[in-house]
Amino acid sequence: MSLETTIFDMGVTDTTPEVKEEKKPQDNSIKAKSAPKPRTKVEEKPIFVQGDWVIHFPTESFEVSDFVEEIPEAGVTLEEVRQGIERHFPKFSAARTRWDVDEENKRLFPDAFAGSKGMITLGEEGRFAPSFFNDLSDALASDKKFRYLLSNDGMIYALYQSVSGLIIVPAEFDDETRDKIVTACGYQNFSQLPGKFTPTFEWHLPKIPNKILRQIVGFFRSYVMESAQYEVALRVYWDNVVNEFIVDCPKQTVTPVLIHFEQMEQYAGVNALRYIPVLEIHSHNVMRAFFSSTDDENEQSFNTTFGVFGVFGRLNREAYEMVFRAKMKDQALEIQVNEIFELNEEHDDYSFPQHWNANVKVKDGFYL
Repeated sequence: MSLETTIFDMGVTDTTPEVKEEKKPQDNSIKAKSAPKPRTKVEEKPIFVQGDWVIHFPTESFEVSDFVEEIPEAGVTLEEVRQGIERHFPKFSAARTRWDVDEENKRLFPDAFAGSKGMITLGEEGRFAPSFFNDLSDALASDKKFRYLLSNDGMIYALYQSVSGLIIVPAEFDDETRDKIVTACGYQNFSQLPGKFTPTFEWHLPKIPNKILRQIVGFFRSYVMESAQYEVALRVYWDNVVNEFIVDCPKQTVTPVLIHFEQMEQYAGVNALRYIPVLEIHSHNVMRAFFSSTDDENEQSFNTTFGVFGVFGRLNREAYEMVFRAKMKDQALEIQVNEIFELNEEHDDYSFPQHWNANVKVKDGFYL
């Protein structure tokens, strides 16, 4: 059973600070003896798209009509599309969104290069209207983006899927909203529901090879030195053309406690059709492995679906530490390393591709 509701509006909050453009100093130097030529302003030709254009995210796709209800014959601009996307995924603000456009094949590739906070808006309609189910198979068969499972123990769980798998995590609703939801679904209370659900994580890809795990540890350990210890980060992608995992060291500036890294172009835009992000990991050098408040703020799902994240710590010890979690917005579920990695190989080889180091810039002090 499912119910599409449009009567509960929880609101959306974007806590990303406003980005102000810095003014560049005026250049008063003389460039030539001749009189200056008037500058000609070059304007980019605006792109107009129709409802049948496909919007590709790293792990799924939508049509423009999913985000823009009324599309005139001339089409809508990318900014109008972005505004529609932002209503459902707050991270796609004007300051953070970049586009890759394939006009010939009517394809759009938006990329939000920073995370943000936000809540599901229950008042939406269409594909983004939250739907509530008491049967898992019905929920999995639904094409709705936001799906919830009603459990007879009084809990409501959110269901998220991606190429790499699925998670079922507790959803946050206040008591009044929970009671309205279960009543609208035809039950007097939660105890009348037929089934009980529990937090769940399923990994649908092959397990990541043990060799990659050892490369990760070797790379992280190489930045734990006697003179200084730095945090560093890596990303793991699934190449769905050759069906294997790719490890990327993004360009990053690091200190002993902070990392700022960039989205690598070879994995963004149209290339995201091939390379699916499945894991984002970073080190805590000699400190214990845990998810800090900074991690909570900066981690983002892989655009529109849940992501898997990991932290490695105590890397100065033979018995290092690892913690992993699957996360969508603020909803997270702790998972075990053996759920995503192969652990059945015994090797002492922790070597890693040396070209990774070229993308790491270390900085003295604790602040970037």
